[in-house]
Amino acid sequence: MSQTASTDDEVREYYHRVLPFYEAELKDRGDGDFWAWAAGDPAGCRVLEPGSGTGRATEFLARTAGRVVAFDLAAEMAAVARRRFAAEPRVSVLVADLREARFAERFDLVAAVDDPFVHLTADADRDRAFVTVAEHLAPGGRFILDAAWLPPESRKTAEADELVEDQEAGDGLAIRTIWSCEAESRLCTSCFEYRIDGRLEAKASFPARLWSLAELERRAGAAGLAITHLWGGYDRRPWERTTSPRLIAEMRRGGPLPGA
Repeated sequence: MSQTASTDDEVREYYHRVLPFYEAELKDRGDGDFWAWAAGDPAGCRVLEPGSGTGRATEFLARTAGRVVAFDLAAEMAAVARRRFAAEPRVSVLVADLREARFAERFDLVAAVDDPFVHLTADADRDRAFVTVAEHLAPGGRFILDAAWLPPESRKTAEADELVEDQEAGDGLAIRTIWSCEAESRLCTSCFEYRIDGRLEAKASFPARLWSLAELERRAGAAGLAITHLWGGYDRRPWERTTSPRLIAEMRRGGPLPGA
């Protein structure tokens, strides 16, 4: 079953609510060098960035890329990114849907930063999005997905009760994230609370779907891709199922996972 237009509207409404806090929330994510590294190969790398938001990570990609085409479902977010790159001819910012986007060119890298797939909770939508990615890869191109994923202990907490994460974002801004997940489906509700100097300024939530490695392999294979690297952090450490804080997957057309 595919997502409805009302679900897409929920996603847009979520980003409307969090937009005032978006940059502050992600400023210490620590992924800048990773994405600059990824966009540096080959020389003049052509990058497609779905779910680009306000262009935070687009800046990192543009440091080393020859060209970046960034797009987002939320026009309000894309408008911020357009202003950000108004004087940068190597960066184009568009409004488009990851499931339907069609571009005339092919890309050396598709960079899915901070997992725009997390909003795609239906199987059909995830399949369509993977096909979109595969169709836009140039020969030898790579797809890197910074997947929505929780380590096993964190996921158990989110399934049994709630997983609560608190973040101090500076200038008095405190952010609380609350994950509540279903055990078998990996379907979750992700809630965010934003407080400034202890005063609640905004709340927002969205339905989310976490990844498993098995699902990544299955959807990649259906789209003609294979996982070639798994990293457990932005320092490119090897992924370890029980301890890695992140699951970052590189995929290419064909080719087995090293060691498989």
